[in-house]
Amino acid sequence: MIRNLDLDSFVCCAVCSKITPPPPPSSTTFGWILEYKPFRTQYCTHCNILEIGADIQQEPHEKKEAEIPEHIEKMKAELCCCHYLRLLLTLLKEEVRKVKAEMQQYMEDEQKREAEAAKQCMAHRLQCVLMECAQEKMQVVVEARKQQRKAALKEAARQHSKVEEAITEGRIFFLCIEVFGSVTLQLNNEKCHDLNIALSIIQKENQIETEKELKKAETLYLDELEKVMVTLKTAEQQVKTLMQKLEKMTDWKGSLVTEIQATRQAFQKYIDATFPNLSPGQADFILPFRKPWVNRTTNAGE
Repeated sequence: MIRNLDLDSFVCCAVCSKITPPPPPSSTTFGWILEYKPFRTQYCTHCNILEIGADIQQEPHEKKEAEIPEHIEKMKAELCCCHYLRLLLTLLKEEVRKVKAEMQQYMEDEQKREAEAAKQCMAHRLQCVLMECAQEKMQVVVEARKQQRKAALKEAARQHSKVEEAITEGRIFFLCIEVFGSVTLQLNNEKCHDLNIALSIIQKENQIETEKELKKAETLYLDELEKVMVTLKTAEQQVKTLMQKLEKMTDWKGSLVTEIQATRQAFQKYIDATFPNLSPGQADFILPFRKPWVNRTTNAGE
């Protein structure tokens, strides 16, 4: 069997040159066979059969190739529509943004105008209130000046009448004495006040100086006390070390004494066992009598 590489549906026998039919045809192929009405039969070679099969299979490819430009045109149209829609959307967004910006600017301008109008109204009201206050103040000042003038005129008239009465009664000398006394008393009071102020300043300065001296003395005392405490601590440490050494020496002395006593007892037992016939006191040259220990430091202190 020879199988064509391009056409899988046509198989030919190399010996008898017979055409082996393909698998059962579909309805479309069967329709093509019914539609085909040749005027005469003709002998087809293997090459013709392959060409016919190639033409049959080429037709759908050509149809597909013909449909491709249509699809391309449709896609282009759709893309153009999409692009146009995108442009419209961008334009709409831009217009909406512009409208929003214009509305925001308009609202800001309106708010500014309202604020400016409110400021102007408040300024006008404040100006009116200030003018009213100034007018009232001027009226009050004028009235106060009038009252002061009246009071001054009354006081001057009263003083003038008093002076006239004093002159008439001959008491002008006593008035001068009273005035001089009041003036001298005032001067004395002022001088006493100045002296009291100076005295308080001097006392304060002396107090500050004494506080400084006390602080210096306290610092010196604290330094000396700290030095003394340091020396006391060192002395206490030395005493502690000496006491520890003394305790160690006493312990060592006690152990030595017990050891010597044990040695003497053992040696005495050895002498008694070795020389049983010795009378008391004959072996003193070998093991002399041990004298009791006397503390010289305690005797010297006593």
